[in-house]
Parts: sequence; structure tokens; C-alpha cells
Amino acid sequence: MKRLLLIGLIFAGVTTLTSCVKNEYYNTTPNTTPVGYQNIFDDNFDYDSHNWSFTDAYNNASVRITGGQLKYVYNPSNDGTNTVAVNTGLNTNYNFLIQTRMQSNNAMGLVWGVSNNDYGFSLFIDDQGYFAVYKEGNANTAVKTLIDWQYNSAIVAGWNNIEVEQNGDYWIGYANGKKLFEIAAQNLYGSKVGYIVMAGTTGYADYLTVQW
Repeated sequence: MKRLLLIGLIFAGVTTLTSCVKNEYYNTTPNTTPVGYQNIFDDNFDYDSHNWSFTDAYNNASVRITGGQLKYVYNPSNDGTNTVAVNTGLNTNYNFLIQTRMQSNNAMGLVWGVSNNDYGFSLFIDDQGYFAVYKEGNANTAVKTLIDWQYNSAIVAGWNNIEVEQNGDYWIGYANGKKLFEIAAQNLYGSKVGYIVMAGTTGYADYLTVQW
């Protein structure tokens, strides 16, 4: 599976790239100190305390919190991606660890470093055992491939435990405890973390933890 990277992507608007990057005003001050880190953001999706839910009828996209899970549906008439991310309070100048568990019927990813003006970075996995890493760009800059789609046996059908770690000058990605990649860390412009899906995807996540 290949992501479509067209020269005209940056001019195509919501037909090829839809970003739902929200403004949140809740308190992100951590109340628990995790071992090895100083701060934590934790959401088990028991209820929508962080305002994940949205419905975009025009692009046939929605997120809702139900049954202790985040459910993400994106079935537009054209190819593209859709992103939802919330403010976690993450200080990207420090080492950090992002953990989640997710599954989909197509391709779903974890996004980090998202702001109101920048779509951050993504680690996608699909339902065939492949993964890819992208710089998601912004309204004026096209998506850039950092790691193209490649198979890894660590990615299984159904639920996968996914982690992205910033350790010094490197980003390290894991699936089910096995390393997928290690690349040089990039500049980040936001503290929002969340999910991204490709067209034709129904995906689920059952927790999100961010430590730094």
C-alpha cells in the first residue's frame, strides 16, 4: 500500500487532506509522577474528557468515544487523511514516550507534535503488517515521507501496542515491544498528540499515554 503524494496536494484542500486539530482549554497539569519521567497525560477513553469527538459530514469523518474506546471513521469520496489531536501539555524539548493500542481495517496512525499551524509527524500501521513514517506538513507544505511503507512481522492483525519515544536526538518506534525504526529527531512545533487515518478506514484506540 502506498500513500498518494501528488504535486498538487498542497492546493487540494479538504478533498485530499482534512485536518481536525482542535483547541482545548482543559487543565493538562499532571497529577501523577510516572517512574522515569516527570509528567504524564493519560486517557483511557472511558468518557470524552478531552473533547476528542467531532462529526464532519462533508468529509464523512467522525470520532466518538464509546465503550471505553476511541472510534475513528473516515470514508470520504476522495483519497486523503484525517487527523484528530488534543493538547497533552507535552514539552517536546525533553525525552518523551507516547504509548497507545490501536487497530483498524485499513491504515491508522499515531500523530505527535501537532499544533494549530502544523500537522506534526505520524507513524502509520496498516492491517497487512506494514508501517510508514511521515512529516505531515501544514496548509502550505506537502507531506514528506521519512520512512516509506515496509513490512514488519511485529505488526499483527487486530490490536497493536504502539510506542514512539524521543531519546536524545533520536525517535524510536515500536510495535508490540519490538523496534520498528530509529531515526533522527525532527523539530516539533506543538504539544498535541492524537490519531490519523487514511480514507476508507474505521479505526479504534483504547488508551493514550504521553510521558515526558
